[in-house]
Amino acid sequence: LCASGVFERFPDLKFATIEAGIGWVPWLLDAMDEGYRKHHFWVRPKLEKMPSDYYRAHGFATFQEDPSGLELAEPYGLVDNFMWANDYPHHEGTWPHSAEAIERTMHKLNDVQRAKILGLNAAGFFGFEVPDHQRLEAYL
Repeated sequence: LCASGVFERFPDLKFATIEAGIGWVPWLLDAMDEGYRKHHFWVRPKLEKMPSDYYRAHGFATFQEDPSGLELAEPYGLVDNFMWANDYPHHEGTWPHSAEAIERTMHKLNDVQRAKILGLNAAGFFGFEVPDHQRLEAYL
């Protein structure tokens, strides 16, 4: 998707990977851009931006407990792309200990980053209305 030109043709299209974690996303962005740069004379179509830019603008990924992915969220500009899930009622989910899992894995995130990853990104992806007291402005 990110290297195919589809997002230039369909600029409102979004996609997500679900139940696949997030630690692999920074690696993928590097690999896509490296491949695009190194093979630029064979690449078709020619893109206006790098493949990683299309991921950041259109792609999302869900996770449950992924500390390495969270460590790279800010440096790779992916705070707006990651969405936490507890995967209830599956045994690999964090419920009924979700609050502890959030504290264990998100303790380095600030309030704005947490708000985005814990719900605001998902609300935007699905087009859910967010009450005024829970909008991003409430965390600033």
